[in-house]
Amino acid sequence: MVAWNRRAWGMAVAALALSGCAGLTGQGEPVSVTVADLRMGTAGVLEQQYFVTLRIQNPNDRDLAIRGVSFQLELNDKAFAKGTTGKAVAVPRFSTATVEVETLSTLGSILRQVGDVSSGTMPEQFRYRIKGRLFQEGAGGPLPFDERGELKLPGGAGAK
Repeated sequence: MVAWNRRAWGMAVAALALSGCAGLTGQGEPVSVTVADLRMGTAGVLEQQYFVTLRIQNPNDRDLAIRGVSFQLELNDKAFAKGTTGKAVAVPRFSTATVEVETLSTLGSILRQVGDVSSGTMPEQFRYRIKGRLFQEGAGGPLPFDERGELKLPGGAGAK
């Protein structure tokens, strides 16, 4: 029983020491992920394909090796599309990189957006929210992100 207590104490001390070391290296500043571009792919009645270009900004003094991304995209506060990719992307320290991700949207998502523009006026821009996780190479765990921004439609003012 005494040996087990010593072992338990030893494991607890080791765990605290390792967590202390992890705190020293830290993740640094949060990584920012924003929508750089959104373009239409194929469109069927029940499902639509889009290509979303994500801009990943690394404000830290270490390179970031990403092996995958998973996210949900909202437009005007309504669920719009989901996307994942296993594409690897390297984001150098204090730099940015982009990755294009195929996303899928459903008929319901499109109908929610169409309901917003049923007044006959197409808005000049859409508010977006993108939330998800970046999966790192190696021992680092997933990096969560949750960003908001605006997408402006090409060609200026909205059309009737």
